[in-house]
Amino acid sequence: MKKRIHIITGHYGVGKSEVSVNLAIKLSQQNENVVFADMDIVNPYFRSNEAKSVLEDSGIKVITTMYANTNVDVPALTGELSKYLVDKSCKMVIDVGGDNAGSLVIGRYRHEIKDEEASVYLVINCFRPETTTVSGALNILEEIHAASRMKVNYIINNSHLMDDTTCEDILKGMDFAAEVSKETNIPIAFHAIMKNEQLKFNHNVDEPILWLNKTMGLNSHLKFME
Repeated sequence: MKKRIHIITGHYGVGKSEVSVNLAIKLSQQNENVVFADMDIVNPYFRSNEAKSVLEDSGIKVITTMYANTNVDVPALTGELSKYLVDKSCKMVIDVGGDNAGSLVIGRYRHEIKDEEASVYLVINCFRPETTTVSGALNILEEIHAASRMKVNYIINNSHLMDDTTCEDILKGMDFAAEVSKETNIPIAFHAIMKNEQLKFNHNVDEPILWLNKTMGLNSHLKFME
């Protein structure tokens, strides 16, 4: 995590927004000056902006699209992103919308993002329909690369079955991430595991683990669907 800008991508539903929020909080706890950019213009119902108060309580500056947390879904991007992309006093976590459509946001700012300052992460969840196979994950990888015009530098494994996740499920996800990593020659940054009192995972693994606190739910979004 040595670079200044961390761009989190992945297919819709893999849990990248929860990972993004927790990563930003982790960086803030390391005394970093953190800016969180919610650039998800694809899915207005599950945006990480729901966790805005949690982020701000951790001292993190939050910038969002104009219509975050509404049922309006248009590419209304904020000019603040450009401001912080060049601000070397801060670290950034950018949560990008799912697959190639969301990655077009990064493509729009590509000329402002320096490769030496930024890392792109692909979040995978082997229990989601589109990424249950290595070939499926590779397809998403290629789509994101084409849309963002940036190389994916790291894989984040976030394989889970929500509250029903078992230790066996976590190990299956780790094995799957290892297969994707081997096939692509892209290293695994870390494994994301949601904290759960009933889940006692104490296996030794080679890569770091980011333990997630749940910061988002569905209730505040369901009102838009009534």
